[in-house]
Amino acid sequence: MQKLFQRINVQKAILIIALLLIIIILIELNYFVSGLLGAVTLYVLTRKFYLKLTEVQKRNKNLSIALIIFLIIITFAIPLWIALEILVPKINEIISDRETVLHKFNSIRILIENNDFLKGLDITISNAQVLQLVNKVISYVPSTIQWVGQTFANIFVALFILYFMLSNARTMEARFRELLPVSRQSKKFFITENAALIKSNAYGIPILGFSQAVIAIIGYSIFGVHNAIFWGLLTGAASIVPVLGTMLVYVPICVYQIASGDVNGGLILALYCLILVGGIDNILRFTLLKQMADIHPLITVFGVVLGLKIFGVMGLVFGPVMLSLPGILFKIYKIEKLLIKKERSEERVQSEPRELPEEPAV
Repeated sequence: MQKLFQRINVQKAILIIALLLIIIILIELNYFVSGLLGAVTLYVLTRKFYLKLTEVQKRNKNLSIALIIFLIIITFAIPLWIALEILVPKINEIISDRETVLHKFNSIRILIENNDFLKGLDITISNAQVLQLVNKVISYVPSTIQWVGQTFANIFVALFILYFMLSNARTMEARFRELLPVSRQSKKFFITENAALIKSNAYGIPILGFSQAVIAIIGYSIFGVHNAIFWGLLTGAASIVPVLGTMLVYVPICVYQIASGDVNGGLILALYCLILVGGIDNILRFTLLKQMADIHPLITVFGVVLGLKIFGVMGLVFGPVMLSLPGILFKIYKIEKLLIKKERSEERVQSEPRELPEEPAV
């Protein structure tokens, strides 16, 4: 018994040291954490396709991985690069032109000054305050450019790690299962639940952003918003912002349309955005995305906030996963408890003395 306890303590010590080393490595290489999480996401999304190519169709492993990476670049990296090529220069152009910003703000200020209800709120914003806000936004531009560079660096890291994950898929999965100190049933539940959460967020975020961007572009084009494609893409990008989301873009646009004299157009555009741009989010969340993983809206909202703070861009996917972990672990605890209870009842039945059959009467 004493040897057993010593062996368990040694195992615990090794596990704690290994976890500490992993934490230290992740802290020191935090620049590439998003790339690592991106590789995990891509692995979950492409695993079945890779195994179908290599195990069912007996394709060459390296050629299969090359095909998968090529498809990822075509469907993900290139559209992201195009969107950033459109958005970043235009954002820089808009915020750098202070005179245009002041001119558009003056239209809104005149609207406030001429509205009896808004007068009562005593809203006063000077040109100096507007310029101060513009300068503050401009100060974020270098960090935005740096973020773009970091994003593409992490995409490269993700694809690099993905190659080794796919090439050793079965071995890696077997070792991961060995590390989970729970029953086979709990391991299956843990892996299935987390994979579903990752897929839901990985598919959901681009689908929501793209859908809202397309609907916004159509609305802006109909109601005469200048640079409709740019503002539509920006509206889609704003969908990742918790709570407010697309309202951060379309509300100022509608207010400016009203302030510019197009009162009816601005009001109808606001109604259009509220019903269609905002509505498509709810429709997709409660239909398509709910089928992938039943995530509570609050977990999504606060998970994104937590994830962006800890993991950066990949926090959009892993923030909700991280916030869902306590619930998953609690369910695993219940599974393990039921299994232990079942084993004990079976042991009790086996240990009970069996009644000997009565001897037949002579």
